[in-house]
Amino acid sequence: MQALLLSASLVIILCYLWYASLIKKRQSALDSLNVMDQRMASRCSLLSAILTQSQAHHPQTSEQALLLSELTALQASSRWQQQIDTQLTQVLNTWTLMDRLLSRLFFTVTTDKLDENQLNQYLQFELDYGHAADFYNRAVTDLNQGVQIFPGSIVANIANITTMPLLALSEPDNVPTSGSTQFSEKAK
Repeated sequence: MQALLLSASLVIILCYLWYASLIKKRQSALDSLNVMDQRMASRCSLLSAILTQSQAHHPQTSEQALLLSELTALQASSRWQQQIDTQLTQVLNTWTLMDRLLSRLFFTVTTDKLDENQLNQYLQFELDYGHAADFYNRAVTDLNQGVQIFPGSIVANIANITTMPLLALSEPDNVPTSGSTQFSEKAK
């Protein structure tokens, strides 16, 4: 009888530890989503300021106008509502598109007469976003593995913990334009 009671206690303790592990992994993913949301909004507003400053010295090109209109259209659906549902997948896809557009738009900016602090701050936001995206994908991979394997699947069903979608990381466009070349020369 004592062996049965001890075994049941051990199973309950292990299930609780597994549950705590799943909650911690999910919370890590949610925290990185918050950082990504903040950095994406910061990048958009800072790039708008950089473009406004750049237009004082160089007229806006048709490519910049097109990219800016696409970016503005995506911004409406880019805010994460703090929920893990189908909207999260849409927001992650929107962030991937916005990341590509922001990178392309930044490379079209002629940076020779712009504030270096703003440019460095934008690049730091871009780097922070990339690190948060990598951390999110690692946390979600760990969470999804914990939810899908045997004891975790039972605990996850009882605790109503589901898998989360991965963020498709954008590949950098390897087509530097005059703006990116000027910035890299200025950095040297």
